[in-house]
Amino acid sequence: MKGNYQNLGNGKLEVNLHDEIISRKDMQSSYLDKFDVSIINLPKVSAIVPTYNRAPHTPEEDANPLGWCLESLLAQKGGFLDEIIVMDDASTDYTEEVVKDFQKKSSNVDIRYFKNEKNLGSSKNKNNAVAKSKNDQIIFLDDDCIFSNYFIFGANYTFNSLPKNKGALHMPVYHRRLTPFPVKDKEIGILDFENGVMTGNHGGFPESYSKNLDENFLDENLKVVKPLKISNLAGIFMMSKKLFQEVGGYPEFYTWKNGYREEAYVSVNLIDKGHDLYFTPDPKFYSVHLKYGSKGKDDEIRNANPTLRRLISYSSFERGNTGNRVDPEEWFFDRIISTYVTLGRKNPSAANKYLKKTEEEFVKNNQLSVSGFGTKINDYSKRKSIFENAIEKGRELIYKVGN
Repeated sequence: MKGNYQNLGNGKLEVNLHDEIISRKDMQSSYLDKFDVSIINLPKVSAIVPTYNRAPHTPEEDANPLGWCLESLLAQKGGFLDEIIVMDDASTDYTEEVVKDFQKKSSNVDIRYFKNEKNLGSSKNKNNAVAKSKNDQIIFLDDDCIFSNYFIFGANYTFNSLPKNKGALHMPVYHRRLTPFPVKDKEIGILDFENGVMTGNHGGFPESYSKNLDENFLDENLKVVKPLKISNLAGIFMMSKKLFQEVGGYPEFYTWKNGYREEAYVSVNLIDKGHDLYFTPDPKFYSVHLKYGSKGKDDEIRNANPTLRRLISYSSFERGNTGNRVDPEEWFFDRIISTYVTLGRKNPSAANKYLKKTEEEFVKNNQLSVSGFGTKINDYSKRKSIFENAIEKGRELIYKVGN
């Protein structure tokens, strides 16, 4: 599989509702090959790659999501990626060996490896990684993602075209696919404290852009798509290291393993300080989330090219003790408490609306399933216990943090 990432996504892109937009050649990463983007004056970038048990195989086996992630980063065009900070949260697999193997291969990018003596959790691990970085421009990445070869350039170019009060720029994240899905503009990256609603949809392409794409270019020559404002970040975004630290970084009082809603905390702090958040839907600058350790679905790989299909196949089985994977009971608890605390610290009314909706969907009707797995908890008494325990612990945490 090695070396194939440079061509990943350069073929025809397909998507159901807007083939005409996404299959346009100027929307494919290969379109930028006709330009020398390295001559554009842009700052150097530090990539933050927190990791935990994402290298269960030796470097020679080439079957590790962390290795695929690093290989795609080393294939970046333009020379803007200066360093990769791999922050190992006390892995017990071949993580160190895999990183050292890539350190030997890399001639232009400084791959720096650090390992915690004990598992600190997602937030602390990311904060520690930022502290180790040497550039002010940082980008947070997932260790089971692979990136288009213009990903770093696209983030860098778009971020530095934003107004001075910019807080962060979120990048496209496609879950086990190479294409975005159609989505309404108002449903992308929403953090609504009035109604208790949070959305991601950072793998979507806004419907308004599909209707008038040629009017929504940030750069007409490069065909870089104009970003749109959002209010909620997820895992893959660029911002200033100085600003990140000024607003308090990731919340270290979040103790849940899967890190649910930790980016929402950063989002709130940035907006409260007067900074705007943005999302670029440009499919030339995608990342593919392999969701390693999560059982796959056939429809997620139907349109994937052979390389991506193999990577998804290797990733698509249930595996615990890797990344932020937790069992279903803990996953639901983490999701409920994290959302409740995030909303409750800002707007108790919104938090109560969220709880009422979640009690109806999760406890009473069993409509919610674990993301990626599709697993439900069929025991009503168990769902009720998870929900009530999350509320109780959430209230304690809101009070503790508020005082």
